[in-house]
Amino acid sequence: MNLRTARESFLDIKLILLLFMFGMSLQIAVSQDLKRINLNEIPQRKVRNYIVTRSIDKMQDYSSIQPSWKKEIDASGFKIIEKTFFLKYGLSSVWEFYRHSRTFKMWNGRSIGFGLLITKCSKNITYAKSISCPEVDTGQVYFLNIKLIKGLFNIPVAFQIINIDQLNKTFEFSYIDNNKSTGKQTIQFFDDGAGRTRIVHKSYFKSNSAFRDDWLYPHFHKKFIREFHRNMNKLINNEEIHVAVLK
Repeated sequence: MNLRTARESFLDIKLILLLFMFGMSLQIAVSQDLKRINLNEIPQRKVRNYIVTRSIDKMQDYSSIQPSWKKEIDASGFKIIEKTFFLKYGLSSVWEFYRHSRTFKMWNGRSIGFGLLITKCSKNITYAKSISCPEVDTGQVYFLNIKLIKGLFNIPVAFQIINIDQLNKTFEFSYIDNNKSTGKQTIQFFDDGAGRTRIVHKSYFKSNSAFRDDWLYPHFHKKFIREFHRNMNKLINNEEIHVAVLK
């Protein structure tokens, strides 16, 4: 091997080492930036199992969590449940309260248990015992536990906030991909006059099981919706429940 060839080989090896070191440092930086899920901080076994079986705790990038609802989806093929609630406060007050409430308080009640919140844009993770909690925002992924028949059955649920429409006073959130059910829920707020707000909560859902869609999920969704808005009403007036439900 002549001197020139040896020098070229040395430069090739040096370049390979530099690229390897750069790749390792980049991987470490990404790993340090991403906050890993601590399963011990999640109180519900079903929610922990949901995260583990879908390898969400091993994800390198939470942006890979995607909602099941896409803009091009035709809603006509989905089951729809609609419930209407009334709160004894003005529209702007109710909207701002829902918009800026601390999220783990919103999703905690007798039948709803807050498990985990992933904020995809900041890669932050919020647990039920976290000291601070962000307000509702798009791109947030919630993991909840729904208790049925006084906790005899527990159903893990995961959804993402996909839209917050300030003009039309609407929230939209969608079940994430790889759930047994696909669909979304919308919450829209209206001025009902006399200082009251009317809240229309719609749930669109579909799965590959007619039994689940016709018998199981309707009960589950109605329970979920009622519990959520009653919980919010407790928080907004900090006293007895005064939510009127339109049957």
